Amino acid sequence: MACTSPGASADKSYYRWLDDRGNPVHSDRPPPAGTPYEVISAGSSLKRVVTPDEGAVPPEVKPRVGNEFEQVDTKAKEEQFEKNPELCELARSNLSTLNSAARVRLRDENGELVFLSDEQKAAEVAKAEQMIDVHCP
Repeated sequence: MACTSPGASADKSYYRWLDDRGNPVHSDRPPPAGTPYEVISAGSSLKRVVTPDEGAVPPEVKPRVGNEFEQVDTKAKEEQFEKNPELCELARSNLSTLNSAARVRLRDENGELVFLSDEQKAAEVAKAEQMIDVHCP
């Protein structure tokens, strides 16, 4: 199972960028150095554009001096990414697995399979739901 979209809780934020193939990536971790990206506030329509030379910035959701968020035009946001049937199906499959009674394992940063805690599973459910919102018609 592969989940690559952001959590959608009201007090969280996530990182969004395009990979080397032009596919959107949503993550709770910043992209590789030198990649332009956005910090998105999942509970509102705010975002912060980060240039490649800024490096990693914390995913803060509260605007402050040096961490200015701008209002996102939600219609433009929806039009930014084309619907992707393959990612839609993957997200729906992930959600189905996550909502089953089975224990779910994902690979950690070391490539080892680890079982998800209830909290991690809830975060992955939110990610799958966000992917469905982005990629499903």
